[in-house]
Amino acid sequence: MSEVEGREDAETEETQEDARPKVKMPQAKDIRRSDFTPHALNAKGRPAPRSGTRKAAKRRNIIYSAVAVVAVVAVVGVSVWYANRPAPSVKVKGAFGKAPVVTVPKSKPAAKQQVKELIHGKGPKVGASDFVVAHLVGYQWSAKGGKELLNTFKKGAPATGTASQLTGLAPLDKAIAGRTQGTRLELTLPYAAVGDQVAQALQLARTDDFVVAVDVVNSFGKSASVQGTQQKIDAKLPQVTPGAAGQAPTVKIPSGKAPDTLQVKTLIQGTGKAVTKGQTLVGQYDGVLWRTGKEFDSSYKHGAPAGFPIGVGQVIPAWDKALVGQKIGSRVLLVVPPKEGYGPKGSPDAGIKGTDTLVFVVDVLGAF
Repeated sequence: MSEVEGREDAETEETQEDARPKVKMPQAKDIRRSDFTPHALNAKGRPAPRSGTRKAAKRRNIIYSAVAVVAVVAVVGVSVWYANRPAPSVKVKGAFGKAPVVTVPKSKPAAKQQVKELIHGKGPKVGASDFVVAHLVGYQWSAKGGKELLNTFKKGAPATGTASQLTGLAPLDKAIAGRTQGTRLELTLPYAAVGDQVAQALQLARTDDFVVAVDVVNSFGKSASVQGTQQKIDAKLPQVTPGAAGQAPTVKIPSGKAPDTLQVKTLIQGTGKAVTKGQTLVGQYDGVLWRTGKEFDSSYKHGAPAGFPIGVGQVIPAWDKALVGQKIGSRVLLVVPPKEGYGPKGSPDAGIKGTDTLVFVVDVLGAF
């Protein structure tokens, strides 16, 4: 290559270089974040994420997941609560021995047998064969609410009878046996537990429950008796020797003719309230024929005291006349001529003739 040609080539390259646009490159220290644009930021399509967006997105995902979990737990919790929510219940309030206030909800009956002890009594335990005195308040429970069906407080006469057969309603009688005196119970019995016969008598529909509050007022076992020292009586009258606990007394008939009129002698004077007409008298008794001296009836043989409406013609005339006015805790001897007993017809089933004079020894245990 000649010297001329080399110079021409150099000049040509210099001319081309001078023809390029001149750009002043900034110093690195002068570059601000806002002046620097990463590659492809302005490219068309989805924009690149801004600084911190990934962390924010992660936080949002965590929050959304947590919210979803809470929502699921809440739904499950509500479902479990609904399935296991407390059933509607009856409320019984008031002091023992007084008519309780019973509130029956206006909702579908529980349809499940329930027995609740609302008040625990401090008295003796009730045996299945004991004679029981109890107040009852019963309600029909339908979807419309409650309707009172029975209330012994209003009648002023409690239910009385052997614990195992007090009401004839097996679940109720079973619940009373084994409790203590002074106890208040609340029972909810579905139709099936009540049974057709009792339910129809109560006019319960098949979808109804029977709710009953029970106050166990008192009970008397087979060994119940009055306490005290017997008074001496005329030798012309039958003589009474007390028996052991739960045993009938021994009655010795004197020789001679039986008296023609009713004889009433107090052997032990009680200190309780006087028995009034219309009450149910609870007592132990033993009955003997003057003619033979043999026993014809006795509560001791039945295994528990007995209860009788007194003064209202539900027992022999002699009992109505002699026992009304007697104080609770008394032991009384009655010599009963035929006209004050079973009359001229007697009582053949008991071996009593129409001419027989009867002798009774009665322990007055209570009156309700």
